[in-house]
Amino acid sequence: MNGLAVEVEVVTAICAARVLIRQLRGLLVDIGHAISAWRSVRDALRDEQEEHQG
Repeated sequence: MNGLAVEVEVVTAICAARVLIRQLRGLLVDIGHAISAWRSVRDALRDEQEEHQG
């Protein structure tokens, strides 16, 4: 394998790693939004339940 082929493979690997990192960041943001939404629903249900009890 010559130097150019190695260089192309390294660049390809770096690009693939960047794409994966971007996707992981997006996934973490989506998970954060889902947790926030779940907490909002949970709190709203708890408030509604307290109104019916009180």
